Amino acid sequence: MRTKALLLAAAFAAAGVATSMAQVYSVNAVGYVNVSIPNGFSMVSNPLKAADDSIQSLFKNITPSIPLGFKIFAFQNGAFLPTISYDDIAGVYIPAASAAAVVDPGNGVFVFNPSASAITATFVGEVAQGTLSNPIPKGFSIKANQVPQSGGPDTFGLPGALGDKVFVYNTTKKGYDTYIFDDITNTWTSQTTTGLPAVQVGQAFFFFRAGAATSWNRTFNVNNPT
Repeated sequence: MRTKALLLAAAFAAAGVATSMAQVYSVNAVGYVNVSIPNGFSMVSNPLKAADDSIQSLFKNITPSIPLGFKIFAFQNGAFLPTISYDDIAGVYIPAASAAAVVDPGNGVFVFNPSASAITATFVGEVAQGTLSNPIPKGFSIKANQVPQSGGPDTFGLPGALGDKVFVYNTTKKGYDTYIFDDITNTWTSQTTTGLPAVQVGQAFFFFRAGAATSWNRTFNVNNPT
């Protein structure tokens, strides 16, 4: 999945209290991310914290237009919600209950683009910063980086334990590339590689947690994006 991330970093400095020498500063990075969605199935994440992180709102900005037959498959609490499709007459996604599902940064959905060409989904919001925690439940879930940063999830602190698996959907072969956690070497491996592949901005993957629920924790700052 080709992605183009254009982050407009805006720093806002708050004035200090007149009676004190201490000052308080607030630094926010806001902007937008363009995510290219190819023909067929792919997995898309929410890369920014928006005012409204519902599916109805997140996928409203699609160019050149939302194609007839475009579908979204949200996986929550171990199961898929009823399939979401776009009603081009009413201009909304249906069914309403599924379309109202919230997809926070660090989570994602499966989508189906029926058109022959790629379409572009534009996400608008704020980059998550500070100490971040992405809950990982027992069993299957759809996960992604909580910030708009590409790279191997294991290089960004994705936890792993015996029995854990990562499934990255390959849009070229239209199937999954599977990686398992080797608890002896503490690395993710497949039949041909060691380590997880780079996951692009706006791309999600399936995670299978064999043991108890955990969390994917990291600290991120736009001025020091490590």
